[in-house]
Amino acid sequence: MQRGRRAWAGGLALLAALPDAALAALAAPPAPLLVTLPYMEREAPHRTYADELLALALQLSSDRYGPYRLAQQREETVIRRQLVELQQGHLSVAVAMPTREWLDGALPVRVPIMRGLASFRFFLGRESERQAYAAVRTADDLRSLSIGQGPGWSTAALLQQGGFKVVHGGPHSTLIPMLHAGRFQLLMRSIYEVEPELHSQRDNHPGLFIVDDFAVFTYMPMYFFVARRQPQLAERLTYGLKKAYANGQLDRLFTRFFGDSLKLLANPRLRLIHVPNTNIDRSFFERDRPYLLPAVIAQELAARR
Repeated sequence: MQRGRRAWAGGLALLAALPDAALAALAAPPAPLLVTLPYMEREAPHRTYADELLALALQLSSDRYGPYRLAQQREETVIRRQLVELQQGHLSVAVAMPTREWLDGALPVRVPIMRGLASFRFFLGRESERQAYAAVRTADDLRSLSIGQGPGWSTAALLQQGGFKVVHGGPHSTLIPMLHAGRFQLLMRSIYEVEPELHSQRDNHPGLFIVDDFAVFTYMPMYFFVARRQPQLAERLTYGLKKAYANGQLDRLFTRFFGDSLKLLANPRLRLIHVPNTNIDRSFFERDRPYLLPAVIAQELAARR
């Protein structure tokens, strides 16, 4: 008993000997984790969705990992530059599809944030090419048409490796004018990008439309990536995303942003052409499967038969 009292008294004496600044530091709450996001000038629904989902994952993980603070870069960085920014410590989180470059250079948070929706790739085309589009029934038919792609796009590599005619354009803002000018015959976009981009450019580039006879399916997950020196941030986001899936908040956010996009799959004339994603192996689908849309699972299984 005497020994316990002496230890307690010794602890009080030690605290009393601490300077005021040290005592204040012990009593202060932990500093919030600063999470820096990339900035994009053009409006993109999947980017806004990803930013809101990131904030949700951080908020849902506060119980285990503490407070956080979000900040955004002031200048736009293209996708290839974002990997460098992560590695240099100027960015905390980026959104990307897994390629060897990203998997080697950064740490993926292995919970697919888009539920596999990016696997459906639609095309913008020109009215003057309708006859050529109508002849497309198979992947070989599609290989006869030229497809525009932007710099650094992961889809460009898998199209090239699949034997498709790829025409590389400049920055995103140049691609629809290039399509309109006939520099290539099709511009491939994700199911959630194709309608907003057509609507924003229709007045300036008349004669463009969404090709509704065919689309491409290639399993294409999208993940948050963090710097390799920040494994605890990856752990925190994994925890928060899994909570968001489990409690239904992610589904509600996803439906708010992409419910209308899914209607494009209801077209009875639509033919889905399966193209392997050579950027990843089959284990990605198996690990991601609990989080994927039923339509994505069905198409990937059909592609494997």
